[in-house]
Amino acid sequence: MRVFLNRLLICSMIIAFAFGVSSAAANDRAGIVAAAASLQSMLAEVLPWFNGARDTELEGVFGASGNLARQIETGAPFDLFLSADEQWARYAEERKLLEGSPLPFAVMPLVLWHSGEASPSLDLLGDRTKSVAIANPETAPFGKRARTYLSEKGLLEDLEADERLFIGGDVLKTGLAAMSGAADLAILPLSTAASLGEGAWTLLDAEPQTLFGGLVSGRASRSAVEFWEFIRSPEALPFLEKYGFMAP
Repeated sequence: MRVFLNRLLICSMIIAFAFGVSSAAANDRAGIVAAAASLQSMLAEVLPWFNGARDTELEGVFGASGNLARQIETGAPFDLFLSADEQWARYAEERKLLEGSPLPFAVMPLVLWHSGEASPSLDLLGDRTKSVAIANPETAPFGKRARTYLSEKGLLEDLEADERLFIGGDVLKTGLAAMSGAADLAILPLSTAASLGEGAWTLLDAEPQTLFGGLVSGRASRSAVEFWEFIRSPEALPFLEKYGFMAP
């Protein structure tokens, strides 16, 4: 009887070990990429391709960079953080939420979008009959950059005084709101403007935005590590350029 019990115990340990190894391997293939909304259209193509090529199970969660950083701070189960600017990546670093220092991985220009068929003139921003939508400057880096641009051009004061400045959420929500008629114009990252599927845009005479990212401390799976290396490599450049991004 004792021999039987010993054998049963050994078998149970072997099964538990095998299950543990299997679960660990599965977890190492999986992971969540928390990415700025400006990256959503690109990652919708890149992540499935990467999963198929590398036998991984990565998925994306998208939103304003500030909101994502605060979610990581409160324990959200993200493996990789891709921010639309350096500020929110540094916010995560300063709170020891990232492994090492954040690194730049892409650059994205801002555009002026409207629902018309022809590219809009930048002079429309000075038309006091036109309303302008920007993402929330408090949480969305492209919204902050858009507000700075309007201020530098001397347009912000009139827009606010006339109540013609529409503040959206993240850049995608802002673009969709403008497309539905909430504003006549929208200042958006090129990737978001292109993803709307209608309207036209003109590049702004503004400095492009540099995007930063980093692995989440204590959480990053092997797959997330591999993807972070990939997105900063020359192999990723065709995907980036297809959606309007440039190498940093």
